[in-house]
Amino acid sequence: EALGCRRVQLLRYFGETAEPCGNCDLCDTPPEIFDGTEAVRKALSAALRTGESFGAGHLIDILTGSETDKVRARGHDRLPTFGVGRDLDRRTWQGVFRQMMGHDLMRPDSTRHGALVMTDAARPILRGEASITLRKDLLKKAARRPIAKALVSDEDAPLLSALKSKRRDLAERAGLPAYMIFNDRTLIEMAETRPADLDAFARINGVGATKLEKYGSEFLQVISGETTANVHPARRALAGRAAGDVFDHLCQIQMELVRGPTGTEKPVSCSASLLRKVAEQHPTSRDALDNLLGPRRAERFGDAFLDALQQ
Repeated sequence: EALGCRRVQLLRYFGETAEPCGNCDLCDTPPEIFDGTEAVRKALSAALRTGESFGAGHLIDILTGSETDKVRARGHDRLPTFGVGRDLDRRTWQGVFRQMMGHDLMRPDSTRHGALVMTDAARPILRGEASITLRKDLLKKAARRPIAKALVSDEDAPLLSALKSKRRDLAERAGLPAYMIFNDRTLIEMAETRPADLDAFARINGVGATKLEKYGSEFLQVISGETTANVHPARRALAGRAAGDVFDHLCQIQMELVRGPTGTEKPVSCSASLLRKVAEQHPTSRDALDNLLGPRRAERFGDAFLDALQQ
């Protein structure tokens, strides 16, 4: 989102000064710019009035006056900021939020499902003590370039940003390059398909068994905006496989029969690891199933389990 010569900005990062080089793409074709102060202040106000608990997509709905179910359910259609950004279209607001993150005025909080939070650098702008210049969104032009094939839609861009923030956080904690958590293509597929559970997450390209175990729940939390259920490791190991559905069915049967058909007998249950073994080996004869379960469990669950396995 640079506004001027790339060489000048690069040297400024290292504490040096320089004249515009006249050779980079921004010197050759300077971007169109506009005074983004008012738009940024509106965006910051919307974030603060909603407790800094939402991502760009929801904030844009508020600013543009979109009466979505989520906006109405939370009463955000009654906020003073509701509809104050109707002068800009959704695409432009996407660019505003993207550049605000680029200027470090807002950051996605990976611990709060990617919600955007204001930084100290934004306070002077919010108080009217500073202004900011932004570049006009050139997404339409960029879409003609081959690289744009790797981009997500405007609707998915905020989620992709939150996923990258989560990846960066995990990489920093593990002392690894970000791409070793998940590469960009995998994050893009997450943003586009929005898997709702570990089974769907496991089907995304680049998600193997190890990464599913390590990172699946955390990324699902970012995608859904909700804390995911504490999935037992035995079930997590079956994610994305047909055996996972069998495991779920066996668990349901066990819950119904734990005290017998009448609900008055002494409790009998199978461990999660045993249910996983049954789901994976998928015995279809009573003898094979009884050998796995043992006499007491076979007596309680054998017939019902076998019916489920033979379906």
